[in-house]
Amino acid sequence: MLKLTNVCKTYRTTDIETLALDDVSLEIGAGEFVAIMGPSGCGKSTLLNVLGLLDSPTSGAYEFFGEDVAGYPEKTLTRLRRDKLGFVFQSFNLIDDLTVAENVEVALIYRRDAGGERRSRVAEALERVGIAHRAGHRPQQLSGGQQQRVAVARALVSRPKLILADEPTGNLDTANGEAVMALLTQAAADGVTVVMVTHSLAHAALAQRSIKLLDGRVVSETLLAA
Repeated sequence: MLKLTNVCKTYRTTDIETLALDDVSLEIGAGEFVAIMGPSGCGKSTLLNVLGLLDSPTSGAYEFFGEDVAGYPEKTLTRLRRDKLGFVFQSFNLIDDLTVAENVEVALIYRRDAGGERRSRVAEALERVGIAHRAGHRPQQLSGGQQQRVAVARALVSRPKLILADEPTGNLDTANGEAVMALLTQAAADGVTVVMVTHSLAHAALAQRSIKLLDGRVVSETLLAA
């Protein structure tokens, strides 16, 4: 379970102070699929970065699957991200010089799995997202929808407890967007916690709960499905 308690996040420069998250408290259960919505600049990406241990709250507490991670050193946070997290980004973030299979294997490089085990898991992940036939291709040889399938496979290959998806369908057409949403929905059905930032009402409706942010605060929560 993820639990934020009175979390604030402030960014400071020499001239300005910006309050990106303002007293945010929320809980996300294990295996839950949650959509985070709100206008641009409302704090959605900041919230996702805090949940993903990429940024630390300025104040407040964050329990990450039962661990109070406040004050954890970067080495420990890196281990938690490696072992428990998968990320899916709007811009795919694939490495052009690597093949599809190699891009997915990147998520396993810093684990101590044997090479054969890594290759087996990569093949399984690519099969799961329907892109195994493109394993030897480079990202630039794929369509946008195919690249996002690779990104989902990369997120799934380490068998994470949590997938964080930041506008995962933002650069896709309707059909490919629906295909990616089907993969995320299935991951949640398999017990993975999925937190997705989206502007799409249709895609948010596929989640179990939606959380709306405005000016860094949670202004509403809607239960969409049991």
